[in-house]
Parts: sequence; C-alpha cells; structure tokens
Amino acid sequence: MRKHTACLLLGFACAAALTTGCGKKHEKIDLGSTHTTAETTAPETMAPEDPSEPASDPSIDVTLEAAVENAANSNAGSGTSSGNGSAVTANGVKSSMTTYTEGDSISIQYPVFADLGSTQDAVNALIKKNALSVLEVYDTANVEQSLDITCKVIAADKTRITLVYKGTGMTKGAAYPTSLFYTNTVDVRKASDIDLPYLADPDTLADYVLSDKCVYVDADGKSFSASSEALATVHADRDKNYYRNLFSQADFPYTGEFPACFSYEYQGEIYFSIPVPHAIGDYIIAVYTPENK
Repeated sequence: MRKHTACLLLGFACAAALTTGCGKKHEKIDLGSTHTTAETTAPETMAPEDPSEPASDPSIDVTLEAAVENAANSNAGSGTSSGNGSAVTANGVKSSMTTYTEGDSISIQYPVFADLGSTQDAVNALIKKNALSVLEVYDTANVEQSLDITCKVIAADKTRITLVYKGTGMTKGAAYPTSLFYTNTVDVRKASDIDLPYLADPDTLADYVLSDKCVYVDADGKSFSASSEALATVHADRDKNYYRNLFSQADFPYTGEFPACFSYEYQGEIYFSIPVPHAIGDYIIAVYTPENK
C-alpha cells in the first residue's frame, strides 16, 4: 500500500468531512507521530489468538516505548487474524502482534497483550474491536477496496496502553489512496477507552489551534512548519465552536461513525489530529504541552 505522507497528514476524513460541522462522530481520520525509546528484550513465543488459526512467521515490527524491541507478525488467510511468533516484555507486560486480513487487499495489524491481570481478556477484546472498526468505513466485500494498516505500541503497562495505527485506504472509484491514522488509549484497570477530553480541555485546545502558537509535528515527531497560507485556508471555514466540537468527540469508543480526530499522550505532551483537505495532506498533527506538565 501507499506510503504515509511526510508531514503526517491524515486522509481518512477527506475534504467532505473537513468542510462540514462536527456530528457525534465523523467518518474518517488518522493520527500519528511517534518517538519511542527502544530497549532490547528477549523474544518469547506466544500462541495465536485462536488455536485453530495458524501461527505465522515474523514479518512486521512494533515498538514499545519503555522497553521495546520487535514484536513481529505476518498475515493469515482471508478474514482471519494470525498470531505472531514473537513477543516483547515492557513494564511487566507482554505484547505480540496479530494481523487481520481479508484476501490480498485488507491488512490491519493490532496487538495482543498478556500479564494484564483480571481485565486482560476485556482489554484485548476492546483493542481488537477498535482496531478493526475502520472496516466499517469501507465496503470490504468489494475487491476494489483496500486497507493497509500497521500498529505501533507507544506505551504499555498494567495501568494504560497507548497505540497508534497508520496506513492507507483506497475506495472504489477513488483517484488516489488516502492516509489513515488513528489511535487508541486504554485504561487497563477499567478495560475502557480514554479520549481526548480526558487528557485536555477541548475549549483550551480550540483556542490553541486557532492561535499562532500551535505546534505541528511530522511523522517522526519532529517540528513541522505548516504553510501559513495552507493553515489560513483550513481555518477559514472553521471557528472555535468547530474545533471545540471536534475535540469533544475525538477518539474511541466507536459509536457507528469513525471519529474525525484522534489523540494520544506521550511523555506529558498531547498529540492530536486535525482533518484537512487531501491537497494539504488529509490530516495534520498538533502537539500541545499542558501547563502543569
């Protein structure tokens, strides 16, 4: 599938979603930017999620923030999830990658965790549900639809798990693939989703985005100077109320429509996506540092 744009732009939302107001949840989105620290750990073998499904050879890397190394995984048969043959340990938590596939055109990677305690099954079920909810946006029965999404574990311990998904999607009749980026932050103890309003006040973020102090980052988490002309175009039809609603309705849980904004926290900073026209890159990522960091 097509590579992710350098400026970390999200295209799942498309131009239509950008010019309309915010409903409870929007159709498409993506978020991303990650900087992680790696620390080698000895891989261990984990069984596939379903014993009836075949294990697969390692092929895809994932990074854990505070004790990483590689948890690999590969594809399985049509409409199945394949367990991977490797695992990593981070903060007392083991993680392995699984890839859901449908034929040759659908591939979605997501992690499976071990050593989480009594909520482990519920947490893994929630992660899988959210990771695959992107399928609802696409008519995957149509062979002209395609999805290619990989996952990165930004942080994982027995209290919170932070995941970032990146990739591309192509719909029937589209002239080009769109960039996809979504995230999932899970409260392990409650087996529930953590959304942007939990991390920061939507009203404060709205003011921040509309100010000249807003900082943007690229796919590597490095500072990115968006064109002032491009940003002026983006903000022209949007006011504080638009952004307040966008941020108030960001992130999972999935309620029938894919969110138009996703976020995650890393080392005290909050990263969140803003949908923009495809010509600008489908989405941009802003980073906000709370005053109480």
